Amino acid sequence: LMPTIKQRVYSICSSTAMRPGKCQLLVVREDWQAKGDVTKFGLCSSFMTFLRPGDFCVGHSTHSVMKIPDDKMAHIFMAGLGTGLAPFRAFVEERKSQKSQGHKIGPSTLFFGGRYSKTEYYYREEFEAYEKDGIVKCCNAWSRDTAKKVYVQHKIKEEE
Repeated sequence: LMPTIKQRVYSICSSTAMRPGKCQLLVVREDWQAKGDVTKFGLCSSFMTFLRPGDFCVGHSTHSVMKIPDDKMAHIFMAGLGTGLAPFRAFVEERKSQKSQGHKIGPSTLFFGGRYSKTEYYYREEFEAYEKDGIVKCCNAWSRDTAKKVYVQHKIKEEE
């Protein structure tokens, strides 16, 4: 018999206010070098990279502990690495939607990082545009882009 595949949990990275009827996920395909210099790929993340428009996969949503504050003026502080950016993209999209509807919105600060900005800055163009529009302040940390390793905790310390 084949073993059961363990459940995978992914965070939604889109706001229903900005994308009615849609649900986007931030998924990065896992790969690694195994013995014998063989490249191995993650089971579910690889499966999703092969999905095409019109394809579907079965999933379900669960209750989230992460919620954007009801108070649109509340300062939102967000910190994450890699695909941990997903729920924060949804928060920033929600704030963008609120601002587009004429609401006043409070500040949002995103501390995000990884090793290399070129390959790990997901949604770079979007976040640069949101920052330009005053929706979010991005404090990015890239540990391998320069000789000096910069981590998210360094960026948080700079903002104190």
